[in-house]
Formats: sequence, structure tokens, C-alpha cells
Amino acid sequence: MRKMGWRTGEGLGRNREGTVEPIVIDFKVDRKGLVAEGEKPQKQTGGLVVTKDLMGKHPVSALIELCNKKRIMQPDFVMVHHSGPDHRKSFLFKVTVNGVDYQPQTASPNKKHAKAMAATVALQALGEVPVDGPGLYTGPIFTAASTGPLFST
Repeated sequence: MRKMGWRTGEGLGRNREGTVEPIVIDFKVDRKGLVAEGEKPQKQTGGLVVTKDLMGKHPVSALIELCNKKRIMQPDFVMVHHSGPDHRKSFLFKVTVNGVDYQPQTASPNKKHAKAMAATVALQALGEVPVDGPGLYTGPIFTAASTGPLFST
């Protein structure tokens, strides 16, 4: 830039009015993402609410971390049942933690949510999540579609 006529202490631009101080670079060291202060990031899950407990962690992650902390075997998620037509399946998972099976009472509309429900039931049984608190999520309520005519004439 000195070859083009710039001198130390001068601003940049046509009228030399630009900033004189260098741009300060702030390195991000936390793992929270690029979110404005006061803004809460929300992941779109297609209308399903996945219980976030234990400092905002997903129930499956929280269960794995709990097993690591207690030095017991990793949880084993197994699909117990899936049913329904291809466009509207329901899934039921169970999780085995330290030789004990935990299974929710209701099925879920996708595998990810079903695993989260199984992990939540296990965390509740292990005393890590309150059973009757605001963290309890029993899943969405699905109703059958009406059999009436689609269009009125």
C-alpha cells in the first residue's frame, strides 16, 4: 500500500477518512455457535419437542455421558416395534443400561424421537430427570384423519 501513496497514520479511502486503527479480531473459544446475545437457538424438529434436560443436552447424549461418568456399559438402543403404513410409521425403542431395560409406553413418529423418549425414561428411572416436572414430555398426540369428503360441493 505504501507503493500506492499511503503513509502510516492516514486513513484509507478517496478522502483518506477511513479508520486508522486496525480491526480487532475476537477469537471464539466456546462451542456455543454464532448466536446473538439474548437469542435462543432452536432446532427445527418438525413440530416434535425433544426433551432437553441436564444443562440443555439431548437425552441420548445425557444418558451416554451419565454412563461414562458412572463407568458402566454404554446404553444399547434397540427398536422393539415399528408399525403403520410407509407414510405414517410409528416406532418404539427400548434402551438397556447396566442390564436393565427401559421402554416408554407410547410410540413415536420417527426413530430419533423414539430413541430420545427411551433415553428420557431411563434418565427418569435413574433419578437424573424429574418424573412429574416440566421436563417430562410424553410425546405428540396423534388422531386419525377424518373419513369425510375432502371437498364440499
